Amino acid sequence: MAGRIRHEDIEAVRERTDIVKLVSGYLTLKKSGHDSYSGLCPFHTEKTPSFSVSPAKGVFYCFGCGQGGDGIKFLREVEHLEFAEAVERLAKEAGVTLRYEGDSPAERRAASRRQALHRANQEAAELYHRMLADGREGEDARRYLAERGIDQETAATFLIGYAPGYSDFLLRRLAKTLSTEILVEAGLVLGEGGDVRDRFRGRITFPVHDLSGRAVGIGARSMPGREEGPKYLNSPETPIYRKGEVLYNLHRAKGAIARTSDIHVVEGYTDVIAMAQAGIETAVATCGTALGEGHFRLASRFAERMVLAFDSDEAGARAAERAFQFLESYPVRAVVLILPEGKDPADVVRTEGAEALLSMTKEAVPLVEYMLRRTVARRDLSTVEGQSAAVAAALPMLEQLRDPIRQSEYGHLLAELAGVSDSSVSIALDRRLGGRPVEVRQAVKRASAQERVEREMLRLLARGGEPVSDIVDRLEPVHFQMARNRELFALVHAADGDVRGYAARSDNDKAVAALSALAVEPTESEPTRGYAEDVWARLQEFALKRRSTEVRSQLQKLNPQSDPRYDELFQQLIALDGELRRLRGRAHSIG
Repeated sequence: MAGRIRHEDIEAVRERTDIVKLVSGYLTLKKSGHDSYSGLCPFHTEKTPSFSVSPAKGVFYCFGCGQGGDGIKFLREVEHLEFAEAVERLAKEAGVTLRYEGDSPAERRAASRRQALHRANQEAAELYHRMLADGREGEDARRYLAERGIDQETAATFLIGYAPGYSDFLLRRLAKTLSTEILVEAGLVLGEGGDVRDRFRGRITFPVHDLSGRAVGIGARSMPGREEGPKYLNSPETPIYRKGEVLYNLHRAKGAIARTSDIHVVEGYTDVIAMAQAGIETAVATCGTALGEGHFRLASRFAERMVLAFDSDEAGARAAERAFQFLESYPVRAVVLILPEGKDPADVVRTEGAEALLSMTKEAVPLVEYMLRRTVARRDLSTVEGQSAAVAAALPMLEQLRDPIRQSEYGHLLAELAGVSDSSVSIALDRRLGGRPVEVRQAVKRASAQERVEREMLRLLARGGEPVSDIVDRLEPVHFQMARNRELFALVHAADGDVRGYAARSDNDKAVAALSALAVEPTESEPTRGYAEDVWARLQEFALKRRSTEVRSQLQKLNPQSDPRYDELFQQLIALDGELRRLRGRAHSIG
C-alpha cells in the first residue's frame, strides 16, 4: 500500500489544476467579473447563484453556505473523497506523477476500496459488452437491439452489453483479479448462504456512470420472452452508487445541457440511447428509482428547463406528480412532455424522428398546469360539490407557489378549469393561507460605511499584486474597527497575497474558507492602484476621525492654563484635522 503523497507533488497538482474547468464539470459557471465565475452551489440548495470561483487564485467560495478552498477541497466535497484520492484524481488530469513516502494504510484503505468497486463495475461492463459484440450467447440480444434501432456504434458508445444466462459468467472471470467480497459489495455478485452467483443473467446491460465518467453500477433489462423476475434489475446502492444522486448519461450530456439550457428526463435507458442516436444529446434517466430531490439538484446545476418526458401511462403521470414537491426548491423550470398514447420517447424518435419529439417539447406544459389539469379532471364538475372538491384538491398546489404572480395566474387557470369564479378561488386560497402565521422576513442590516470600506480593503489585500504593493506596509490592525475584520487582516497578512499557498500550508479549514471568500468576492470597482489608494484614504480617514475624537475628549478634561499636556495634545489635534482635510478630497464614493 502506497504511503503519504509528497508535499511538493501536492503543490504541483494545486498549481496545475484548472479550477474553472474542474468546477464546470459539476455545474454551469458564468463569467461574473475580471477574475470570477459564478454558479449555483453544489453543496446546498439555492435558486440564486452564490458560488464563486477565482481562476487566478485557484480557489472557490460559496457566500450562501460558507464552503471554500482550492480544487482539491472542491473535489473532496463534491465527490465525498479522501484527500489522497482527490489528489490522485487531479494528478491524473494534470499530468503530475505522484511520489509517496512513509506508510499510511489506514488513510488509504477506504480510497483503495472505492477504486476497486469502480474497477469491478468497469470490467463487468466491458465483459458484458464484448459478449454482446462478439459472443454466441449475445445473438438474440443483438437482434433485439437492432429491432429497437440501436446500431453497433451506439452500443459501443454506451458500452451496452449482454449478461449470459449461466450463473458464474462474471464470477469466474473477475474473481481472478478481484475478491469475491468486492464483487458482492459492488452488487455484481450475490452471496447467500455460501451460494455465490452472478446478479445479472440473461439480460441486456447498461453501465451507469457518475459525473466524472466512472462506472458505479449496472442497469439490466430482461430479454423479451424470457421474463424471469422484474423487467429491469439494477445494482443495489453501494459506497459509490447512490441512486438518488445519479442520472444515467449525465456525464455525457452535461455539456449539451449547459449549452441548450434544457435537460430531458426520461424513464428508460433505451429512451436515452434512442434520443442520443437521433441527435438529441440532452437526455438522461433515473436509475430504477423515482425522480427525487437529488436528481433536481443535479439537473439545476446545468439546466434552466427540465423536460419530464415520461411514458403516457398512469405510472408516467405519477412520476411527474412526484416531481412537484421539489419544484419550488430549485431554479429549474419543470415542464411535462405529453406523449401520444402508448408511446415512449424512443418510439417517437424511431418512427417520427428527432424533430417531431423536439416539436412536442416546445409545447410541453408547465408542471403546475399539468398538475392542476389532472387534479380537476378527476372530479365530477357537473355539480357544485364536485367543483368545490376540485378547487379544494388543487389549493395545496397554489399554496406552495412562492411567487405571487404565478400564484395569481394559476389561481385564474384553476377557476377556469373548475368552472367557478376567480373570486371564489381567491377567497378559498386566502382562507387557507389565513390560518398560517405570516412569515416575517428578517431585515437585512446594511453594513456601516466603516464595515464596507474595511471589507473592501481586505478583498484588495487578498487579491494581492501591484495595486496594493505600496499600501500593505501602511496598514495596521488599528485600521480595522470590527474584531472579525482584524482577524481577517491577520490572516491576509499571513497569506501575503498568496491565498492558494496559504491553503496548501494551513490545516485550518475555516481560515482557508474565509480567505477564499475574500479572494473571490467582487470588488466594488476595478482593483487598480488608484482605486486601492482611494480605499486606503477612506480607511485612514476613519482611523484619523477616531483618533481626533479621542484627543478632543482628552482636551476637554484638561486645564489649558495649568496642564503641560494640553499644548502637546492641541498640536496633535491640529495635525489630525489637517490630515483629515487632505484625505476628504479623495474617495468619498467609497463606503
